Amino acid sequence: MLFSGKTKNILKHKSGEAAISEIERLLSPIFYSNPLELTEAEKTIVYFDELEREVNNGGFKQFFDNSSGKYSKEVVQALKDIRSVQFLKLVESAIAQFPNSNVPVNWVECRKLVEEIEEVADPVWDKLSREFFKYEEDIYTLMIGYINNNIKDFR
Repeated sequence: MLFSGKTKNILKHKSGEAAISEIERLLSPIFYSNPLELTEAEKTIVYFDELEREVNNGGFKQFFDNSSGKYSKEVVQALKDIRSVQFLKLVESAIAQFPNSNVPVNWVECRKLVEEIEEVADPVWDKLSREFFKYEEDIYTLMIGYINNNIKDFR
């Protein structure tokens, strides 16, 4: 067992979105200061947080237009890892607006490309964002299941 103490305690006292929010508050400062300190399992939770925060604040365009877009591939893998179906489909459809479904990791390049494709991509991203806001998939239950299955990798 690597860590698991704090995360287990959070899951013992909270559930659903409240538990995930508290776990994200535990992990996010580490992610932003020294991401190498996090396990891949911990990063999985933070990657969804990156997506959720940006999409809820300004839609998929904001996700790609901000530095969080550089994590597009990691977000897709995170959603696969937690066994998301609906959110994964939305993200993959949003990414498909980029040539060859390739979101540049370099923020400057990504912003430039977003400007180039936005006339066509914006209506698609707007529609996908509205679908995202519905939360038709219980993402928090999926995330808690993922955490429980990988608890040894959480602090």
